[in-house]
Amino acid sequence: MKQYFDVIRYAIEPDRDIVPSVDGIDWQGLYRFSCEQAIAGVVFEGIRRLGEHGVKPPFGLLMEWVGTAEQIKGRNKAVNEAVFALFQELNSDGLRGCVLKGQGNNLKYSNVYTRTPGDIDVWVKMSKGRSLKNDVRGIIRYVRKQYHQARAVYHHIDYGSYKDVEVEVHYRPSFMFNPIHNSRLQKWFRDNADEQFQHVAELPDGVGAIAVTTTEFNIIFQLSHIYNHLLHEGIGLRQIIDYYYLLRNAKDKLKIENGELIITLRYLGLEKIAGAMMWVLNEVLGLPEKYLIASKDEKRGRLLISEIMKGGNFGHYDDNNRKATTAVKKNAQRLKRDFRMMCYFPSECLWEPIFRVYHYFWRLRYN
Repeated sequence: MKQYFDVIRYAIEPDRDIVPSVDGIDWQGLYRFSCEQAIAGVVFEGIRRLGEHGVKPPFGLLMEWVGTAEQIKGRNKAVNEAVFALFQELNSDGLRGCVLKGQGNNLKYSNVYTRTPGDIDVWVKMSKGRSLKNDVRGIIRYVRKQYHQARAVYHHIDYGSYKDVEVEVHYRPSFMFNPIHNSRLQKWFRDNADEQFQHVAELPDGVGAIAVTTTEFNIIFQLSHIYNHLLHEGIGLRQIIDYYYLLRNAKDKLKIENGELIITLRYLGLEKIAGAMMWVLNEVLGLPEKYLIASKDEKRGRLLISEIMKGGNFGHYDDNNRKATTAVKKNAQRLKRDFRMMCYFPSECLWEPIFRVYHYFWRLRYN
């Protein structure tokens, strides 16, 4: 497994001149691992550079990998076109949109077509001055006019397929289970919302301009997103590499000092997951310490990388998740996961079952 990560580190650092040793490496295993973690396109950048040094996988596998990388590139182009068209539609209907993660993250990669795209997550707001509650109701009504079967959850509603791409419309970018931390996080999102909807970036190949979240916003938002998925179902290397590129690009762009950032992370209940992330980014992916935003936490970092290795992208390859096919089994699995992670993240794990009950009644009300 160390060889796998040596190749991954080589792939994500375009200026890295130390060629990793691949003697005896299981190329097929590396390809399978890359696909499970949804980073096959990213790792192929390393494979391509290794080829310049005469190091290549077997020809048949190399051709398969080339095909996968081209599919990822083509899919990125299709998603870029879909997200721009979606923004035009939202704007024409008088709504403001801002892309969360996804195609906004692509812009920070050394090659904007290597990240495996998922669905489109777009944060939407109605006209200025509306309360969050009215915004939620208005957005849900709007989406259901487009997609009658849309199901709403606490932070987003499914928009259905738009130009063959699944869309989630968010009225809250993310959330936490602890009600105090969640209240603080939602206020932080609202306080920083206007800047996000005005932060415009150009998509590749002249597709058009869309609003994307800022670097400072992403440091908080994407950390809370990773935290939520870690506790809920699992997280994969794609999201960790997103954060790697975020911090690599953040050093000269942050307007706040690290000390102030640590206070914010602690206030929002994100300090523990930040420490875990910093350990994984530094020890596993080789992110230099000058880019770290918090102290490394080895104990929680080892838990995080263990969950990544076990579950793959969003926990899809975790056997326990696949076995949970009914509501009862899924709830039992969630309780088991809460108990297992209690000593690492007690605040969120203690509140998760209570939030789940609240969320059940929330869904009844809005659906």
